[in-house]
Amino acid sequence: MFENAFQQIRLSYVVIVLFFLGIFFHSDLAPLEETHWDSPIYLQLSKQAAETNVLADYHLYAQDIPLGAGDGAHWYFMRIGHVLILGEITRILGNNESALIAMQWLYRIFMALGLALAVILSHQLIKLFEDSRADKNTSDSFGYIGYAIAALSYIASDSYRGLQGHFISEPPAFLVLVLFAITLLKAVERRSVLIGTFSGILLFLLFFVRVDAILPGVTFLFLMFLTLLILKKFNALPAFIATCLSSFALYLLFAWWFHPLVNPQVLLEFSSSAKEVFFSAPLKSVFSIAIAGGLLWVGACAGAMQWRKPVILFALVWLLLTLLPLLIDAFSGRAIQSRMAFHIVLPLLILAGEGWQRIINSWAKQKQMWPILASLSVMLVLALVPYSIITDMRNFAARNLSPEIQKHFFTSILKKGDVHLIEQSDAKLGLLVRPKFERWTIEYKKIQEMGNYLYQLNSDISYVTWGKYAESSRGQHSLQSYVDLMRYFGEKKSRGVSFVLEKKVDESTRCTSNFPQSSQSIIHCPTLTTSDIEFFRKNNYPLYIFTVEGYVIPEIKLKKLLSVPPFSLYEAT
Repeated sequence: MFENAFQQIRLSYVVIVLFFLGIFFHSDLAPLEETHWDSPIYLQLSKQAAETNVLADYHLYAQDIPLGAGDGAHWYFMRIGHVLILGEITRILGNNESALIAMQWLYRIFMALGLALAVILSHQLIKLFEDSRADKNTSDSFGYIGYAIAALSYIASDSYRGLQGHFISEPPAFLVLVLFAITLLKAVERRSVLIGTFSGILLFLLFFVRVDAILPGVTFLFLMFLTLLILKKFNALPAFIATCLSSFALYLLFAWWFHPLVNPQVLLEFSSSAKEVFFSAPLKSVFSIAIAGGLLWVGACAGAMQWRKPVILFALVWLLLTLLPLLIDAFSGRAIQSRMAFHIVLPLLILAGEGWQRIINSWAKQKQMWPILASLSVMLVLALVPYSIITDMRNFAARNLSPEIQKHFFTSILKKGDVHLIEQSDAKLGLLVRPKFERWTIEYKKIQEMGNYLYQLNSDISYVTWGKYAESSRGQHSLQSYVDLMRYFGEKKSRGVSFVLEKKVDESTRCTSNFPQSSQSIIHCPTLTTSDIEFFRKNNYPLYIFTVEGYVIPEIKLKKLLSVPPFSLYEAT
């Protein structure tokens, strides 16, 4: 009895320490530093969500929303819970820097709490299997140390740095996924229909926050069902059934209210179209999946060697089931980014925790030094070797491999027929590091100044255009994200029109054909034609050009209004 209480105290200490380390380890990151390009998009959506009743609009106009992947109302609905979280912060604090800082700390808490609770989840799984064994062994004094090392190795990874504090949907989805798994295990342990019902609500909440995150949730649910049958815990099935029924009932209500946005056939078609819109070379996507696990792979390899242990076998099957859809998508040509594989962290953490426990035991009890030295050496190599080695290997492959082999590695050869060399050096340390396009630093204070200036110009209707593929001296690939930030900071109100109703900018048509009536005072469009310019002159509409150093529109006479290097704002005269 006292031993179990002592173990609970030790577990509590480990969880608390990991939580605070998880919050502050990457606290050097400013808002929108080393972030994903989706972050500014979600910020702009949060502003509109704060000022309008988005869910009511989705219900009212669901039949009119074009279905499919891409940057449109249907795509945003796939992350609607995440958008509403950010929107609530914007509603309370306003569209300003304080809101960005609050969002960053909230999402840091999401990731840190999710990781700390993942250790509790591992403990719950160990209890589930040990309760079914005659030779129970819960007194291993190094168990929590192993899991602490595993969690710390993930915190130190670039994949964690890419999720912690960024405005993308993975952090809240990660936390809800862990809460769902813990609650389901607790419902099974206590045979509680009430707790099982609550776990079903959490499973639906996972779907609400990020639709495709339901797949790892359902995978865990299915695996738990098989586990209960194998362990012959039939008296826990009512709690399990309560989970299934409550989550399914909420989904049916949701699908009916927002028909046809989340109907099964629509979701399948959405996933299929995403492969066509966002495609990549297969091995490039596979490497992104490996990046998602970070330094957890070191301990996980040691843990997998104990595959006969029930909890290890469970984690291995869980990992394979979570990897399978990602690998299918990767080899089908869909672009998989490291953030999209966030859920593989949970089974990897169990494997790594058990692996580090074995390594420490071999050192403390058997005086074997080589396992711990070898493991630490591998971790140091993965963490400290310059990332530029990956770039050098890429350039070597681009120069020497045949096009038939290159198409498995390089997306550009599939799009453009050739492979460009990367000349810009990357000072980042570590081999399992996100590619540069997934860690984009956006200088939001400069855009805040630019947006405030632009939206304070006295004009009822004006137009802003920019060079879609203009590159600054710092290698930023597009100005679209900066335009989203300009809209977030600049205009104080969106005139009561949500992103459900706002007309999507069609880049293949004239700028003036994208006139969205009353949704905004400044109309942003990436393309400009001669007929557009004639329209502006005839109607006396002001035209502004937002650009970066080294990029101008030579056909138009420009007057510089504001320069915030590397950005400039011109007026067409």
